[in-house]
Amino acid sequence: MLPSRHIFFGAIFSFLIIFLFPQIGWLGFSIIFLSSVLVDFDHYLYYVIKKKDFSLRNAYKLFLRQMKLIRRLSYEEKRKYPYGIILFHGVECWVILLLLVFINKIFLYVLIGVLIHMIFDFIDLYQNNMPSYHKLSQIYVHIKNQKIKKR
Repeated sequence: MLPSRHIFFGAIFSFLIIFLFPQIGWLGFSIIFLSSVLVDFDHYLYYVIKKKDFSLRNAYKLFLRQMKLIRRLSYEEKRKYPYGIILFHGVECWVILLLLVFINKIFLYVLIGVLIHMIFDFIDLYQNNMPSYHKLSQIYVHIKNQKIKKR
């Protein structure tokens, strides 16, 4: 999903949450909203590591091209496509956030924002007939990519 849509939906749901739970305050609202958008920083991080380029514009253009390419593939071809490791989009990160909630409640707001983000990512995957494993577990993505390379 494009960042502009994450900003839009993140804002709507953050406002809904502060309306339903005003005790979170504007700090909680801000953390939920920002984490619902900034979780995609891992896409940029992946780009920087792979391409050794810090250009946000180049990263964005590359991901747009990749999205277009992947969406044209059949479902079976999409399952065979090697996806990048995007650290914050997997259950591994969510479990760490859940554990951190017991240390500080701010991590609950981060987790809520990440979950808002992921709900819309999964809706987008479903609408575009995409496999969801690459947004569920980054360990699984790594294992699957190793198998793809060996073929």
